[in-house]
Amino acid sequence: MSVTSTIVTVTASVTEAPGSSTLQQSGAFVSVGGTTLTTGTYQYCGTPAAVTALLSSAGNYVELGHMASTFFAQGNAVGVFILELGVQDTVPDGITALGTWITANPNVFYSYLCPASWDAEGADVNTLAGTYSSPTGRTYFFVTTTQDTITAYDVTTKAVVTLVPSPTAVSTEFQAAALFYEWLANNPGPASPAAPMAYRFLYGVTPWSLIGNQTAINAILTAFGNVILTGAEGGISLATLYKGTTMDGNQMMLWYAVDWMLINAKQELAATIINGSNSNPPLYYNQNGINSLLAVLNDLGTDAISFGLAQTVASTAVPFVPYVTANPSNYAAGIYNGFTCALTWQAGFLTITFNLDATSFAS
Repeated sequence: MSVTSTIVTVTASVTEAPGSSTLQQSGAFVSVGGTTLTTGTYQYCGTPAAVTALLSSAGNYVELGHMASTFFAQGNAVGVFILELGVQDTVPDGITALGTWITANPNVFYSYLCPASWDAEGADVNTLAGTYSSPTGRTYFFVTTTQDTITAYDVTTKAVVTLVPSPTAVSTEFQAAALFYEWLANNPGPASPAAPMAYRFLYGVTPWSLIGNQTAINAILTAFGNVILTGAEGGISLATLYKGTTMDGNQMMLWYAVDWMLINAKQELAATIINGSNSNPPLYYNQNGINSLLAVLNDLGTDAISFGLAQTVASTAVPFVPYVTANPSNYAAGIYNGFTCALTWQAGFLTITFNLDATSFAS
């Protein structure tokens, strides 16, 4: 796969639902009657024992335990929520229930780890995920799939992350939970810049063997699925994630960077406006006010670069007079839609070609 830096132009609105960068560390295991929680509720769990304490003896309770043990085998930098949808008659009913819940509870969770049985109705998952596949979607569905069923997921759907478990994985492994943990554990800062998702070490999971499986592995990766191999080609024996992509073929950190900028721009702009109404002098809707808000975006862009999320970030604003002249009703309503941000994300290496010419000199 050829990877190039991508410029994504987005707009941020302070009228959106509240949020912050902590949203990107919020993820939920989807339970379909597997816990004692009331249907439609959720609970945070910071340890496998906390998950175990919630389990019932119905639904996907066994699977939830495997999700938890595999998730926390990666570490404890982040915990997870359990979202209870209640016992469902069919897989499509469960998928519909999740979609209904998200619609009624927007911006609660960044990502959802789906039951493995949902792969049987991958087209329905794909339809649900399609609702969140715009550049501003900020919602992801992690799916356990197979080489045969991965084709049910649209290659234009960035909101789906698939993983095909290794054929020799033991029954207690829920391998997609390892990838889920790594996604939620991202917490970029100046001292801990964001790393590519590709080739991250994973623990408590059985890698694919290359012997007899190379064709299958290549087919999965070509379809933009993820698998767990070892780092053997680098002389490393640890289980390693290949290759950290969403179903649209992009590296996962592209969309993480876009989401980070959107989420934090929304919060920082809102905070500046709210605080500006309680300051002396206040923040006014004029050129100075626009300049103040643009400075906030520029500072955020500087952070995105130092945090390893972007190579460049350029924010611009339509000046006050041209904007209000073109949009007089917006000025009366206190609406300004003149900000634009162009972000060039920071990619990681996925493949490398090394050319060697060996020359024999004549004696």
